[in-house]
Amino acid sequence: MALNCFRYLDFKSFEEVDRLTIAEYNLLMEAVRLKQIDKDYRNHLQAFLNYAVKAEKKAGKNKSKPVFTKFKQFYDYEKELKKVKGKEEEKARFSGIGSLLKKGV
Repeated sequence: MALNCFRYLDFKSFEEVDRLTIAEYNLLMEAVRLKQIDKDYRNHLQAFLNYAVKAEKKAGKNKSKPVFTKFKQFYDYEKELKKVKGKEEEKARFSGIGSLLKKGV
């Protein structure tokens, strides 16, 4: 247990380990495992994107050209920002409805 605390949880002293309950330890170790899955996901996504960005399509006899000629065709940063901001504005717009429903209005 102490070894995992030092290795994965960045604990610096045995006092930190001693203050930790078993339930807290189990929760922290589950978080470490989930973080690793997230890192694996990002690595696999990056590998897939590296492959996808090299995609080519036929452009005549024995010729091909890139599917994506501009980065924006591959990933539209502004469009993704608008999606997120739109969802935030939606949440803000309807944020008071929950309190009204609880009151029975």
